Amino acid sequence: MKKYRTRTAGAISALAALTLTAGCGNTESSATAEGGKGQTVSITDAQGREVEVPTNPQKVVALDWSVIRTLSDLDIDVDAVPTPQPGLPKDLASYQDATHVGTIFEPDYEAIAAMEPDLVIVGSRSGNPEIVKEFEKFAPAVLDMSVRAEKPSEVFDATEERVVQLGTIFGKKEQAEGLMDDLDTQVDAVSDQAEASDRTAMVVQVSDGTVSAYGPGSRFGTVYEDFGYRPTKAPLQEKGSHGEEISQEFFVQYNPGVLFVLDRAKTIGQDQTPALDVLNKGLIKDTDAAKDNKIVEVDGFAWYIAPSAPSSWTQMVSDVKDTL
Repeated sequence: MKKYRTRTAGAISALAALTLTAGCGNTESSATAEGGKGQTVSITDAQGREVEVPTNPQKVVALDWSVIRTLSDLDIDVDAVPTPQPGLPKDLASYQDATHVGTIFEPDYEAIAAMEPDLVIVGSRSGNPEIVKEFEKFAPAVLDMSVRAEKPSEVFDATEERVVQLGTIFGKKEQAEGLMDDLDTQVDAVSDQAEASDRTAMVVQVSDGTVSAYGPGSRFGTVYEDFGYRPTKAPLQEKGSHGEEISQEFFVQYNPGVLFVLDRAKTIGQDQTPALDVLNKGLIKDTDAAKDNKIVEVDGFAWYIAPSAPSSWTQMVSDVKDTL
């Protein structure tokens, strides 16, 4: 059955604020217009700042991989990105040898200033007021396109808001809306199947031999909220981006029917014992997930590095399908 997601109040107000204005400031036109030289679009960003952004900016620096991947999904290249971890996905492989300007945590302000960008976009780990203030000293337009939500049920709508805003800036609003409409359909389809299975699911992250589990209100709460699986009865904290370290006995005690595994070390380019090898040495074999072959190692880039791009959601859908 089709699930109709309801936009949050923030998403509605932000999308309503999208208007194109001519450079002289005396006319307004629809936000679906292609935009041209001298035009701007008003964007309300993740920090509540209303920013006049040039449409179709010529030189763009992006410091968040969700933003970079979203723009790639819209067939838009950016001029500089953070230094990537080894092994970018195929759709972003060209950025492995692109202009790199610092990291997602520490931008190279001097190098970026020398580029004289028309637009700087930050988000997620680079999306904080201090970094924005530094960029405002020299960049004509700075946006924080972080996807932030109070609870997992708001994440999809918040993602849609950012994707449509980015599409509007580059005259591709309809394409952006189409991507999100298609994703909505895909998510609903796998959610219906997961709900029908009546299986419980658990999400764990393995890093340096340590296993952490994530609850329904965590950064991976979309497994339950959007993808339809029931949580186990494990007493995990409801909120926060960090999981709780668990023992091997935890798997037997709460016995997930499906297990999603994130190999953090592999995701960030560290050479450590593979996550599944760590788990297979313990008691995971005694779970229903193992007995029914329902253990899936998820795509780390999509789930952890760039979770707010259409292609990443498509990959998440694919990972969930592997458990059905």
